[in-house]
Amino acid sequence: MQNILTDQINYYRARADVYDESISSGLETFDIGKSLLSKLGKFDQILELACGTGIWTETLLNMGNHVTAVDAAPEMLKIAKEKFGDERITYQQADLFNWNPDKEYDLVFFANWLSHVPPNAVDDFLSKVKKSLRKNGVIAFVDQHAPSDADKAIAEKEIYAKRPLAGQEFTIIKVFYDLEDLERRLEGLRLKVSVEKFGENFFLMRGKQNE
Repeated sequence: MQNILTDQINYYRARADVYDESISSGLETFDIGKSLLSKLGKFDQILELACGTGIWTETLLNMGNHVTAVDAAPEMLKIAKEKFGDERITYQQADLFNWNPDKEYDLVFFANWLSHVPPNAVDDFLSKVKKSLRKNGVIAFVDQHAPSDADKAIAEKEIYAKRPLAGQEFTIIKVFYDLEDLERRLEGLRLKVSVEKFGENFFLMRGKQNE
């Protein structure tokens, strides 16, 4: 499994320069997701995990006073920093499978990341996210609840996918988690959960600390 997790990071490092172009056809769907995210309100300190090239970072900047943006790929962080600078953003390079929170935040957000977390690591990851929340803090995340035709074409052995790029082939984790199961996991962390689907196969899930 560790080899695949390393391959997954290497894939996104190699994809950084073409990432924005590669998702351009899905920007309309992302705009819907960003609108839903914005409706969560205003926050002081925001943590964005797996920030990539900053596709969602601008929306988070409009929602908060400061964003801490974390990603495993330095190439992704470089592009994000070129887009937004660092006046209100702190950039951190970290492998999220070895990451541990060192402070608390009012909102923790991640997009298209949980589907890259293997099933045996989901509870540990969500528990660490919960620990990073301040009182009345919120977890919010966007991901796919069902595969697209393109996802089906490269799926392998239930939780993996083969991704070709620049003459190479990378194996990554790609899991389409059941929404009711995710709700139960968050409720088990004593979070009040809501979920909204958008586009053909995306969702925004929100978990707020119970008062």
